[in-house]
Amino acid sequence: MNGVGIGLFNRDMLRSIKERWDEGGIGVIYVRFRLGHALSEAALHLWESGEQRLFWRQRLEWDYFFLFERRQEDDPIVKVIEQALERLHGRLRKAWAAGGKENAAECEAEVSMGISAAFPPATGRSSESVVYRMLLDAMEQSAYHISLGREHKESSPVSRLDKVNFGQFAATSESSHNQDLSGVHSKSVRIGTLAVPFPIFPARARVSEVAYLFDTNAKAQGAVIVDQGKPIGILMKEKLHQMLAGQFGLPLYWNRPVERIMNNQPLIVDEQLTVEHVSQLAMARDFSQLYDVVLITKDGQMAGAASIRSILECITTLRTEAARTANPLTGLPGNEEIQLELRRRIGQAEPLAVIYADLDYFKWYNDCFGFGMGDNLIRYLGELLRRELDQFGGSVDFIGHIGGDDFIAVTKASIAESLCNSLITKFEHGIKPFYGGAEITTVEDRHGNLIDHEGVTLSLSLMLWDGKVPLTTEEIPRLAAKLKKQAKALKGSVCVMDQISGMHHGEERK
Repeated sequence: MNGVGIGLFNRDMLRSIKERWDEGGIGVIYVRFRLGHALSEAALHLWESGEQRLFWRQRLEWDYFFLFERRQEDDPIVKVIEQALERLHGRLRKAWAAGGKENAAECEAEVSMGISAAFPPATGRSSESVVYRMLLDAMEQSAYHISLGREHKESSPVSRLDKVNFGQFAATSESSHNQDLSGVHSKSVRIGTLAVPFPIFPARARVSEVAYLFDTNAKAQGAVIVDQGKPIGILMKEKLHQMLAGQFGLPLYWNRPVERIMNNQPLIVDEQLTVEHVSQLAMARDFSQLYDVVLITKDGQMAGAASIRSILECITTLRTEAARTANPLTGLPGNEEIQLELRRRIGQAEPLAVIYADLDYFKWYNDCFGFGMGDNLIRYLGELLRRELDQFGGSVDFIGHIGGDDFIAVTKASIAESLCNSLITKFEHGIKPFYGGAEITTVEDRHGNLIDHEGVTLSLSLMLWDGKVPLTTEEIPRLAAKLKKQAKALKGSVCVMDQISGMHHGEERK
């Protein structure tokens, strides 16, 4: 620390900076203790005493600025300050741990940090303006600080330097998740895939701090208020500006805690909810909150946010792709999406039921009543599956149209038998109008032979999986074909069930 100067924007400070930045730039680390903690301050002093590249320090109440130089043999200046910040993190964590778990949590919530770097100014810019912008950048980045105690690389100030520091503000970027969603059904995409970083402030942060963020970042549309990593509110830029624009706005709110004016009932969802479900929740909000971002959590902790625009764009992309691959007759997902859904569900390793449904003597019906009526009968079966799944199942259920009169459904194992029984009952009642009042006593099989049968019937192949036995998507159609053969050997509408055991199968008529 010998030779470290004291002061801000004086002649000696600017001279010291100019002497050093030609070697590869100047870096700054900004630290703020919101209430001041003896443990944190002691750790800070220990840290700075060991930093060989530190050449200037300034303290303004609880705000600290540390300026670093780069020497010829060093890494780039960004790397120099990243490494220095990591060492500071280590010092602080060690000090907090020594003070006990509760004290550590309190200290962690009251410390924020940011880093930035500056290089010799281009023509037309003064050295003072470059230095000032460098300091502001470091202060600005501290607004995006997430708890130091959370071991998440993407959440640390170091990993966000390139995204935030030089105008590449990524916190509300709509393009952060331009992932390939082709072939993915909207009911299978989780909202967590749309989560992007978002400005975070503790509940006791001052309104002026949030206002500063909005004033210096045109792309920042809001800020999330957290308590020990959990989101408790949100403040959108437009709302804050409306409040401050009033006659007594500034004196009333400027130095108050942000929790006093935040929206304390934001839409908070778990990362595992589907995008479609979240979009319905978002659109059901009061009009005044309709375009607020949706806060996304993982295990109750803040994981990011999604704008309404990104949610709607995702749904549009998914539905466009689903329409491309859907069966044109029923609009249900086709084989590509069926395979993706089966792989996804198997990957979750949770109990499930797979139901294959197809019509018996459908060829005879087509020949007798025409292809138009045959298409109507296929649509009826698809709609029947959809209605019954809506009644018995939930939002995670899936229906696909394999082709022709063959359908597949994926649902919970616990409701599968009841669902199949209901399908058969409803089908037997609903098929009669398709004969146009004719009494059907015989049908023709595929070989042209007349047999005694009361028209078209429904065969269901029900496969139950416990989520533990090894299973691949290729095994499901093989087992379904076996069950289908058994079902068609029986008269009338039937369901044949099999428990996927991986070793042997036992069937029973239901």
